[in-house]
Amino acid sequence: MISEQDTPAIPTAADHSADTAPTVRTRPRPDSPPVYSAGSDKVLAAGAREWGVDDVLDAVFFAVAALATLWLAWLLLGSGTHLSPGAIVNIVLFWAVLSYLALPRLHQILTWLYVPDYFIGRTRTADGLLGDPVNLAVLGAEEDIHTAMTKAGWVRADPITLRSSWGIVVSSLLRRSYPAAPVSDLLLFGRKQDFAYQKEVEGNPAQRHHIRFWRVPEGWVMPGGRRVDWLAGATYDRSVGLSTLTFQVTHKIDADIDVERDYVVDDVRWANDSASLEIWPDFFTAYHHRNGGGDRIVTDGDLHVLYVGSAPTSKREDAALEQAHRTEAEVRRRRPSELIVAMVLVVSLLCANTLRLFGGDSIDVLASEVEGAGVADTHRLVVATATATTAVMTALILGLAAAVWLGHPRARIALMVVLGLSIGSVMTEISGVGIRQAGWGLIAAAALGVLALLAMTARPIPRWERARKAERLRARAE
Repeated sequence: MISEQDTPAIPTAADHSADTAPTVRTRPRPDSPPVYSAGSDKVLAAGAREWGVDDVLDAVFFAVAALATLWLAWLLLGSGTHLSPGAIVNIVLFWAVLSYLALPRLHQILTWLYVPDYFIGRTRTADGLLGDPVNLAVLGAEEDIHTAMTKAGWVRADPITLRSSWGIVVSSLLRRSYPAAPVSDLLLFGRKQDFAYQKEVEGNPAQRHHIRFWRVPEGWVMPGGRRVDWLAGATYDRSVGLSTLTFQVTHKIDADIDVERDYVVDDVRWANDSASLEIWPDFFTAYHHRNGGGDRIVTDGDLHVLYVGSAPTSKREDAALEQAHRTEAEVRRRRPSELIVAMVLVVSLLCANTLRLFGGDSIDVLASEVEGAGVADTHRLVVATATATTAVMTALILGLAAAVWLGHPRARIALMVVLGLSIGSVMTEISGVGIRQAGWGLIAAAALGVLALLAMTARPIPRWERARKAERLRARAE
């Protein structure tokens, strides 16, 4: 059990937040019969954003993409059920699409309906599931956290990229040390962690201590009225396994997260004489539950508040807030990776459809269905018509894609309509020839269309579009 403050000369969390400590309030006895009102201004000010036509269409296509992804998983499994060397490939592809695309999208739809989007002491996964608990708060500037964690021997985790993701896969399989291996993103306040730190156990990347940090929004207060600068979640990875909720490969955490929380604060205080600790007992109700990977978690509900560094000055706090605002503005302006992936998939789909039309026997099939003309003339007529149609559709899709790249929501909705029609056309064609007789050209067209629609409906894209629209409106006003 961690003792109370053992270095009284060092400023504590209570010193930092004494001026913001909650006070007891009451209500005067009414002198007339009460009248029911709509609610307090404080609650109304935090009301949800109103939905427009674009938002409704976004939600519809979000659900359509989820159903299309399930259909794609079924297509990949069904087309490889007959005994052949490709059956194993189809089964692996079925698992990948189901685990990393279909189930996460279904979880996003369901959790959007019933999981609260305000602070309840839990993070959320990118799929919308409840993630690891928040079990630590920090008072201090960002550079003080970096200094304290580095001094205690912790390593800052690399951001998630293709290179770092491949690195942790290789290091986990070969039991090779990767001290700065990335950690999965968890969301708090609607955004992923600002940074994370970790400590490998005996050079094994499958077992590690790790902690994520989130800067709290400006002016935000915790339940009870106290203020902190950062919130964090510390857990211990004990092995690598499959998530019981999505079947994805992930780290499995130890259930007793309080042990890891105590280890982090003791490790930081042991290495940093200026660090101090305050415990807010029963800040959350003690509970046991499961995180987004299906791992069991138990906690006593106490919140440990760690104070690092020297007492922050107002200038220092203002500079940190200004830097945070600049960083957030840059992130909002930056095109989300999902948009880049969607554009690549759209172009790939155009290429695949063109090759499928002119590279196979599709033209001959179309020509054989036209009556009343010679074979040669009919073939030329069909080729000319198909070429003109393909050219017009390609130009239309590329034009819409360019508008989407510039941040126009209506263009994205129009492009999603085109993608939906394309997927419907491929579905009809596959149902006509039979799922087991579907060639790789059809399967590739189906996969590219579904993946493009899935990427186009990812939530970061409409958020980015709204930010771009707000910037344009501000620019016009100025």
